[in-house]
Amino acid sequence: MLLDALIWIAYIAVFVWLARKGQGHDALTSGRVGFGIQAFAYVATYISAVALVGFGGLAYAYGLQMLLVAAGNVWLGTWIVYRFLAWPTRVCQRNLQARTPTQLLAKGHKSPFLGKALALLLAVFLGVYASAVIKGAALLLAQILPLPLWSLIWLVALLVGFAVFVGGLRGVLYTEAMQGLVMLLGICMLVWAVFSKVGGPIQGIADLAQLAPTAQANEGFLALSSGEQGWFIISLVVVTSIAVWAQPQMIQRHFALNSAKQVNKITPLAMLVLTVLVGGAYFVASLSRLILPEVASPDDVMPTLVKMLLPNVGLQIFVLAIVSASLSTATAIFHIAVSAIAEDLPGRKASRSMWLLGIAFCVLLSGGCAQIKGQLIALLCTTSWSIVGATVLVAYVALVRFGKRSSLAAWISCVAGFTSCMLWYLLAHKSFALTPLLWEQAALIPPFFVGFAFSLAGWLLGWALDREGRKASSFWPAASA
Repeated sequence: MLLDALIWIAYIAVFVWLARKGQGHDALTSGRVGFGIQAFAYVATYISAVALVGFGGLAYAYGLQMLLVAAGNVWLGTWIVYRFLAWPTRVCQRNLQARTPTQLLAKGHKSPFLGKALALLLAVFLGVYASAVIKGAALLLAQILPLPLWSLIWLVALLVGFAVFVGGLRGVLYTEAMQGLVMLLGICMLVWAVFSKVGGPIQGIADLAQLAPTAQANEGFLALSSGEQGWFIISLVVVTSIAVWAQPQMIQRHFALNSAKQVNKITPLAMLVLTVLVGGAYFVASLSRLILPEVASPDDVMPTLVKMLLPNVGLQIFVLAIVSASLSTATAIFHIAVSAIAEDLPGRKASRSMWLLGIAFCVLLSGGCAQIKGQLIALLCTTSWSIVGATVLVAYVALVRFGKRSSLAAWISCVAGFTSCMLWYLLAHKSFALTPLLWEQAALIPPFFVGFAFSLAGWLLGWALDREGRKASSFWPAASA
């Protein structure tokens, strides 16, 4: 018991110490940050408890085909981003003197009103999204702390708000890096325990191949499923690996880059850490079918596996890892939402009092929404990447990668992407549909695919109509320093 308490006290103490790294800095600037901090912060922002616990449960059901999702996250969500988008984003941000991702798009496409519309969307939507992440952390803490869930929710929300208020962007980056390291340690412990239990990875794969196919793994546990099940895996790859490009909390990580050379150091480290985290988690979750009884809910797979195999100290560290996954994502989301409220919406540099007001709004919104029982908030969490990605991706890539600047094209693209994605959720998605489906197979098409297609079509239409924008838009010097 004493050792458990010391582990948590040490974690909180380091968290507070790192959060204070941002004191004396502008809340929206990071200053010079080492490549290791940036690599771990990017991964920690990318990977939440939903990925480690929720997708780990899916790996138990679907088998090794879930490793396609991990591969997509590593290569599409990390290598492609740092190879083609990260430094160009930093160049654009510096040339435009943009302090937030919203300002980057607004100034880049010469439309202050677009910036305010996106800021309003992010302030409300990301605040609600953060509630699911905060509730996930509180549910895990409830397993080891004798406190009611409602109080733990407020405790986590206040802890996240504290990190954002005290440290700003710099403090958030440092605390996220620490949390990424804890996540890596927890997953490594679990991987070692599962390998020891099943006789190693080679023997585990061989035994997994002998299991009979199931409804989810209808081609066996080592192959991509056919039909709807396989399409589901492919859609997960796309949504979690491409929609992530335009998530504002991920875009903002590029603002901390010091030089193009630093990108070459961050990329392999981030890819390695992400491979161990998601690749390791999904691999051992797939192998857990060999040692676990039938599990009622996918969300129970990882907790059951940890309780079965790890000693008490290992259990505490793994819970810390999952809590870290939640907190790192929550702090990144809070920072974006608070920036939208305190600076983007008023249209002027945020004062300390406005920053505090924005944090109070996010704490109350996310903490209050997290008290709601049922699946509504969890569903909003799972749709966030799709909706934000469908809204922003085309306009963002057109700006930072191709240097195309058009207020009309950006507006049509963002509106078309947001509207079509939302409507597809409401009319076709099985969990959201309010009316009978006119076309049953439409539910198989991920809303992000629909939103992206309409957003791209909207951009092309706006670009064709915006003659003056085309004349004034030249290729951005993406490779310049």
